Amino acid sequence: MSTTTVGAIPHDDEYVAPPVARTRTPKQKYDVWRLAAWGGLIFLFGQLLGWGYLGVGIPPNEPGMPINDLFAYYTEHSLRIRFGMTISVIICPFYFVWSAVISRVMTKIDGEDSVIAVIEQMGGVITAVIGLVGACAWMAAAYHIEERTPGIVRALHEFGWFFFDTTYWATTLQELALGYVFLIDQRAKPLIPKWVAWYSIFSAVAIIPLSFLPFFYTGPFAWSGFVGYWVALGTWFFWVLILSYHMFGAINRLQQEEIAALARAGAR
Repeated sequence: MSTTTVGAIPHDDEYVAPPVARTRTPKQKYDVWRLAAWGGLIFLFGQLLGWGYLGVGIPPNEPGMPINDLFAYYTEHSLRIRFGMTISVIICPFYFVWSAVISRVMTKIDGEDSVIAVIEQMGGVITAVIGLVGACAWMAAAYHIEERTPGIVRALHEFGWFFFDTTYWATTLQELALGYVFLIDQRAKPLIPKWVAWYSIFSAVAIIPLSFLPFFYTGPFAWSGFVGYWVALGTWFFWVLILSYHMFGAINRLQQEEIAALARAGAR
């Protein structure tokens, strides 16, 4: 039998015990989950301030706005837009933090090997990237405005809106995946109410008309229109708000379930 000296490098035939995993209490684990769940509200209200109020989102300029008027808007509000978009690029990553904890809750319904939970999480990551790229486009349009031509400003402005809106399928898949898993929850009292799952599916469908954006300068399907803006983006923002509220309740339930399971195991 071979012996190993402390500090010596073990030979190939010697057994080395794996490092002992550090265990966490349910409270420690779910406190991290709750912290991540705040990411949705941080994203929502940060975007309303940065992208919306200070930036180009609230209210949006119409696609048919005369090019010289758009250039004058960026010239007048250059600093404000850059400040707003700086907030937006800081805030957007909190969306995928929020999406990560949602996927963990989904695995408690669909299993640890759930592909659908991965789809939800990846949809959240891509949605965050979409927000980042759009914000950078609008930031670039307002940067060095004294050297820009109206045509360059319009091109960057339109690229920002098209990238922000027409790439919506990543978010649609996220919402569909989430809605499906929460609908199949077999608990007597589901972790997330069924109506929230159905609202997720409705929100996923409500943003599909964004595909029409490249074909309209005015009207309900333009990026500033009733369908293209208020319905599509409005239902999504409310979805983030509603789901964030119920996510805290789901995490609390999961903590209670795990504590109860540990107590039963210890009593055996």
